[in-house]
Amino acid sequence: MDRWWNRHKDVDMRDYDRSRFEDATGCIPLLLDKCVVDGKIDLNVQDVRDICAKAVHFVVQVRKQTNDAFSWNRYV
Repeated sequence: MDRWWNRHKDVDMRDYDRSRFEDATGCIPLLLDKCVVDGKIDLNVQDVRDICAKAVHFVVQVRKQTNDAFSWNRYV
């Protein structure tokens, strides 16, 4: 990660700190690159929204399959 940050020293972090940005992108360099738009961090890019939608879909599907609270709590 340090190498990515060294290449992007001048990026405008806006309201984000490094750890929040890394957590939101999973420290995936290609995804991090897509979140830099016009020299600023933007976590509202289409790729991040797609990942969030897929995660929500996964949760909904698992929740449907596990009708009892005990099973659901094992996933959480």
